[in-house]
Amino acid sequence: MLFGIDRLLAEPDLRKPLHGKRVALVAHPASVTADLTHSLDALAALDDIRVTAAFGPQHGLRGDKQDNMVESPDFTDPVHGIPVFSLYG
Repeated sequence: MLFGIDRLLAEPDLRKPLHGKRVALVAHPASVTADLTHSLDALAALDDIRVTAAFGPQHGLRGDKQDNMVESPDFTDPVHGIPVFSLYG
């Protein structure tokens, strides 16, 4: 069994419908590959996918917000330079 993200990474034919399109990722802290790479990092590392935005839940895309009921603000991802939008706020 493979996670969907691992299939997408391993099978270029699955990515063909995304070629030339702006791709946004909806993810949370447990959105990881089998080797525990966050899905955003894994997709951004591909040459044939252009991730242009990400959306994350209450505790942040990578789980950096731990206080309950604290809104995660929108921000620009410092590694990938894309906007990350809070689904909670």
